[in-house]
Amino acid sequence: MNYKILGLLALVVTALVALPAVAQATTVTSPTGTVITGEKEGKSENGHVILHNPIAKIECASELNGPIESHGAGVTATGKVKTLSFTTCTNSWHVTVVAAGTLVAHYTSGYNATVTSSGATIESTRFGTTCRYLTSETDFGTATGGNPATLDIAASIPFHSGSGLCGTSPTVLTGTYVGGGSAYYDS
Repeated sequence: MNYKILGLLALVVTALVALPAVAQATTVTSPTGTVITGEKEGKSENGHVILHNPIAKIECASELNGPIESHGAGVTATGKVKTLSFTTCTNSWHVTVVAAGTLVAHYTSGYNATVTSSGATIESTRFGTTCRYLTSETDFGTATGGNPATLDIAASIPFHSGSGLCGTSPTVLTGTYVGGGSAYYDS
């Protein structure tokens, strides 16, 4: 049985999750069934991902990349995010990645997977106000296999620290990363 699920794993911006004790096996393959390893990257579709900060909606161009470090029979597809960046953000906001974290892809059906993030710290700053958010086994989004593969982000990232203006509730991150090539997820 072929397992095709991670390719976009490195596309998800921010780090993610420890392997569950009963992990679903996940493998990332090409359209021909060749197992994919190495670097994967993605760029925000339509130019932006959106951090729905309690103070303001922050739209930024974003890129994500990193290696697929493990996947296959009895293993969930995993990879440390090597690069996660947010640039040209709106309304004078600056979004910085303090730590990129790890992404884990969990096969769901067809050529698709859900992605979780752990260890990613994202900091948004504007005019001396700083809000920090940290992922910890946080549902990050859905990876869809194809050519190109995509990662639709729908994350609720827990508040970590910062200004009282940031509130204490999680902030929502939305958007889509599109990969530079094909990837398919399978169990």
